[in-house]
Amino acid sequence: MRRNIPGRCGKVLAYSAKEYETALSVIERSLYLNPNSAQGCLLEGWTPEQIAGWLKRGEERGLRPVCLETIYAFIHRAGQKAEKLWKLLPRGRTRRGRRRARQPHTTIAERRSIHDRPLAVAERGEVGHWEGDLLICKRTRPVLVLKERKTRFVLAARLAGKSAAETVAVMMAVFRRLDPRLRASITFDNDTAFARHGLLASACAMTTWFCDAYASWQKGAVENANGRLRRDLPRDLDLDALGDAELQEIVLSHNLTPRKCLGFLTPVQALLKELGRDVQIRFA
Repeated sequence: MRRNIPGRCGKVLAYSAKEYETALSVIERSLYLNPNSAQGCLLEGWTPEQIAGWLKRGEERGLRPVCLETIYAFIHRAGQKAEKLWKLLPRGRTRRGRRRARQPHTTIAERRSIHDRPLAVAERGEVGHWEGDLLICKRTRPVLVLKERKTRFVLAARLAGKSAAETVAVMMAVFRRLDPRLRASITFDNDTAFARHGLLASACAMTTWFCDAYASWQKGAVENANGRLRRDLPRDLDLDALGDAELQEIVLSHNLTPRKCLGFLTPVQALLKELGRDVQIRFA
């Protein structure tokens, strides 16, 4: 007779009845005959994984290593229910929880690395290169924030949700209104909301770039804009109570603020200057 019991790394290993009983006897000796071993460790709050690792190091002479799944099998087997060893587990569950396979990280199709971006884009030498991000407020209602890298000009629009279809639809609507000279490329992080970035290439002739995983700082321009907008759009803000006109007034205030990096021009002035239009703005 063969029995299948979990082995290392969650794999199922086939043991004969004799081998299975031998493995359990090792655990029994660990649990009951050696107070410095598994039972004592359980009483000290050790997990089966920590016990298995300790035995693997050879710290207990005369006891061969066993994997954590074998320890769990012993603790939860029918013959040991009266002992209620499961109460010594960190979560104190009567049954072993179902082990779910780790889901693979979602990948975005046809993504281009930020490291392949031309030098003129990276050094803000050309206009028309943007960074995009989502600003999340109450009820996970997001605001799409777009920032032009050279002029620091910001655009923002409310979204109904975080779906990729909703996000790209709003982006296409925004960029179609702009002068074609302002539609060159855009850089994102790896949020799946930007998974349909390919539509920007077909609809707006824009190249898309993506940051490294967990490296949102690589799109520092829009992260800076988010920080500034947070003053007026805190996380606990209910966007349903904020009108579109109010949102655009907040963004306009940002774009009419002189910036040191622009020689104290406003982003509006810097953008229009790139388009060949010099504009004077007076606040007094």
